Amino acid sequence: MRKFCFELKNLTKYFYPVELISFAYILLTVIYIAVFSYKIDNAATLLLNRILITGLLLLIAFIDTNKESKFLNLVRYLFAPILIIYWYPETYYMNECIFSNLDHLFIQADEWLFGCQPALEFSKHFPYRWFSELMSFGYFSYYLMIVFIAFYFYVTNKPVERKALFIILCSFFMYYIIFIILPVVGPQFYYPEPANQVPKGYFFRELLMFIQSHGEKPTGAFPSSHVGVSLIFLIIICKYACRYFAYFLPLVTILILSTVYIKAHYVIDVIGGFISVPPIYWLSDKCWQWLDK
Repeated sequence: MRKFCFELKNLTKYFYPVELISFAYILLTVIYIAVFSYKIDNAATLLLNRILITGLLLLIAFIDTNKESKFLNLVRYLFAPILIIYWYPETYYMNECIFSNLDHLFIQADEWLFGCQPALEFSKHFPYRWFSELMSFGYFSYYLMIVFIAFYFYVTNKPVERKALFIILCSFFMYYIIFIILPVVGPQFYYPEPANQVPKGYFFRELLMFIQSHGEKPTGAFPSSHVGVSLIFLIIICKYACRYFAYFLPLVTILILSTVYIKAHYVIDVIGGFISVPPIYWLSDKCWQWLDK
């Protein structure tokens, strides 16, 4: 076992940590798909996609190692994190192998805690277009934060650039594993129309609706990765780029509120997002320390 761990750690000479954690996620999900293939309709397609993605990651790493190109270096730096766009909706195809839909339990939890359904009541009490636009912008800023993390440390050439991106990516994978195990779709998918509708806004509301219609699947509500990852983002900013903390704190606050307003999450999902941050950040940091030794 010790020799295996030594050989595994030697892979850091050839692969970036974000690539290694991607390989680990691929391996875990391959095992999961193989075990539950009889419950997953498109199991063969999911496995084939993993073979192709693994091959592409290996090919890019091989070419970059031999060419030492700055452009290829940037592609390697960003390619594995960009794949989160694919990995997230894919959890939908695997998330009812162990449990059936659990939304009714989370609705009951919100009802018990608040005596109502905040995900439905929030927009009723604030039906204004400007407020809907603000909430939509807050929710959309999630993607901007990830882009900021990826490019800020890369452009400034800070030594923490790879660690910051690794922690974000590793955190995503942990949330995705939870989403695969716990099938909770959230109010926007669970409630029928018009209960699941959000007041009209302007540009960002339309943009968000376009993104959701093309990239969203009924999956990944608990715990809220929007809340969890945005708080992990704040931790990273606080530690390594603290001068920007005051700018992002109100943005993250709006983002957290927006998850309930646009009916992406129940409040219990938000609470779960807060609770999940310490263990997920700690585990991600420990994985980095182990790979970076």
